[in-house]
Amino acid sequence: MTTAKTCSLAGMLALATAGAHAEPLNLLFYGNSFTASGGGVHILVRDIATAAGHETPHVYGRIVSGQSLEYHLNTGTSVITSGIPAGQEWDFVTLQEYSTRPTTHPSDGDVPTFLESAQGLYQAVQDHSPNARAVLFETWARHPAHFVYPDIWSGPEAMQQELRDNYNTAQVLLDSMGGAEVAPVGDAFEAAGFETPLYGGDLYHASNKGALLISLVIYGTIYDDTTTGDFDLSGVRDRLGLSQQDVDDVTAFADAVLVPAPGSAAVLVGFGALASRRRR
Repeated sequence: MTTAKTCSLAGMLALATAGAHAEPLNLLFYGNSFTASGGGVHILVRDIATAAGHETPHVYGRIVSGQSLEYHLNTGTSVITSGIPAGQEWDFVTLQEYSTRPTTHPSDGDVPTFLESAQGLYQAVQDHSPNARAVLFETWARHPAHFVYPDIWSGPEAMQQELRDNYNTAQVLLDSMGGAEVAPVGDAFEAAGFETPLYGGDLYHASNKGALLISLVIYGTIYDDTTTGDFDLSGVRDRLGLSQQDVDDVTAFADAVLVPAPGSAAVLVGFGALASRRRR
């Protein structure tokens, strides 16, 4: 009896694992120049997923520099239908807000509008794809040498705390609508000490090294993969002009903030949810 149960469990786990790779996900991204990092975070997530052994996902990015989720809600919902093959549904939508809107920044901060816009966009996606989950792309604080310190925030840790708190608030709201997780990109920048190589020359946008870190965190959140350093990223590395040391650095920073999806480690009860988590 024990042997039969063990064999049955092994088979179920094999099925769950196979389900993680069997069908490509459909991934929609809304964002601005932060999502455009490295030639497009959506493209990098696609290529990372492929390198990790998943079926290459279908990705679509609605990326408009300098714009907010409110802008996308008002002007960009048509891509929910046009950006995917007819008859298919989105599995995940990644939402990246204007970098200071989810804060108390005196001219750009507007937390209520951030929350309303995230809810509105997620609802628009759900109207097309009822089982789609939301991924909230938590952005990062400015570099420690940026001029916003100390007049607006005492330092990057204070700015990051506001971003973290408000993205977590959005996660609670969107999770109640169907399902949402935060991709803790800004937390990964903080885990790296907001180091200079992650930033571009404006101490604001991401460098190519930063773009890889962003994409690994989002990939790990979508695919529930908490160890991003155990597959070959040489193709992505070379396209971004990075060294292997850069890759080693950012996979460590990504893994430091990625945690398993709730329940994904459950063996007897949760194996079916694991397969569903990766393909809906």
